[in-house]
Amino acid sequence: MNVLIEMTALSISRPASDANPADRAAWYEAKARLHEYLAAESAADRARETFLAAQAHEHSRRLLNARAIA
Repeated sequence: MNVLIEMTALSISRPASDANPADRAAWYEAKARLHEYLAAESAADRARETFLAAQAHEHSRRLLNARAIA
């Protein structure tokens, strides 16, 4: 994974707050994958990156659950 390319892609493709919840959830999953990769690459930052990945996964899950309830 090229981290700079992935970070740029995430920043460019971030959906607006009124975007489809599925699209927003997919963006958060991509963000989680990036943080998981960074956690695997750096022992010094592993705890923080793992935490950020978990937060992104949880945000994605909440978006999808809210969509299912609505």
